[in-house]
Amino acid sequence: MTFEEAKQEFEIRYYYWAISEWEKEVNKSFPSLNLFKTESARIVAQFMQQLNSAEQLILARSLLKRFHQKAVKMLGEDISDEEESLVSKFDAFRLAEDAKIISKNLFSKNVKFANKGKFRRTILTKFKAAFGTHCFELELVGLDPELDFKMHYGGWVLNTRFEFNGAHKQIHYWHGIASPNTIEPHRMPTMVMGKSISFNAWLAISSQTQWEYLLPEDVEPACDAAIKFCGRFIEIAPKLLKGLEFEKIKSE
Repeated sequence: MTFEEAKQEFEIRYYYWAISEWEKEVNKSFPSLNLFKTESARIVAQFMQQLNSAEQLILARSLLKRFHQKAVKMLGEDISDEEESLVSKFDAFRLAEDAKIISKNLFSKNVKFANKGKFRRTILTKFKAAFGTHCFELELVGLDPELDFKMHYGGWVLNTRFEFNGAHKQIHYWHGIASPNTIEPHRMPTMVMGKSISFNAWLAISSQTQWEYLLPEDVEPACDAAIKFCGRFIEIAPKLLKGLEFEKIKSE
């Protein structure tokens, strides 16, 4: 199997898994979208609640098709007129809500948001407690250190990265799947199976999953939610990579 063939298969599996994740959200009244305080998820849940269950699934499919374009193309799927109409209405709703959020938070000068250092310490403790035995490497990067946790799955390296930067963005996380082989001097992997994988990304809400404008009392629940979402992908990763093990990839 060539790397390109393996990557195509992985992207299709990832897309199908994302569909199943959205169906769970709709069928259970959005437990994950309501789990943590982040505006991107709140906006989606708020709009979804204006729709009936059939329309919710249609919107979910249209969001996924727009985000997972390579898999959709390989499968020969199209976005229907109904899907296009719903996603256009959602986009307009999201733009209006985003403007309200920016206005509200930029002018809340007297609000003291949670310290990013506390988020970092909490994430470090909770991630190591949940997945530390699976990690073969932990890197602290930069003056305000990001966190990189590395695990082996099917011969690939599954990296989970947390960043703590920006004026109000206290946490940003994502997973990547890459080859153990790297190119010096910056240790860039020779092959990348998946990148920028996170809760918002697999549901096609946005390309990033981040927590912003959080207060001190939000630290524990936000970090718990982040760890829970990490666990969901770490759990499914071996199934997504089954048969696509690194040792089976032929050099091209």
